[in-house]
Amino acid sequence: MNSAANGVRPPVLTCWKDIANYMGKGVRTVQRWEQEFGLPVRRPLGSNKKAVLARPSDLDTWVALRCSARVPVPLTPSGKRQDSVIRLAALSAQIQTARQLRDDNRLLLGEVRSALHSLQQQILTLQSGV
Repeated sequence: MNSAANGVRPPVLTCWKDIANYMGKGVRTVQRWEQEFGLPVRRPLGSNKKAVLARPSDLDTWVALRCSARVPVPLTPSGKRQDSVIRLAALSAQIQTARQLRDDNRLLLGEVRSALHSLQQQILTLQSGV
């Protein structure tokens, strides 16, 4: 059973169909987004071009950076948009994106630290066996 159906986000999406379902789009659309807009998918080393992996957090960040919600802008009596409201909405979106990037960066740093620790332990084990 798909863990996404239970409301649990999988740590890694492992095929185009899973990526497309996560994003609520078709497979061909997300493949085009990768080619044209840099959708963050990864390919395992040594694998063919068909094998892909994607982290939901990377996809969420990509969407936050590439897509902005359209905020209704109030009009002045003369019918012109208020620049301060537009700037404030843009700043708010940028702050939200910066927070998401900071959180994602912290998670990645933790993963890197864990991987380095594991590698150090493996090296020590190999050295003690020599």
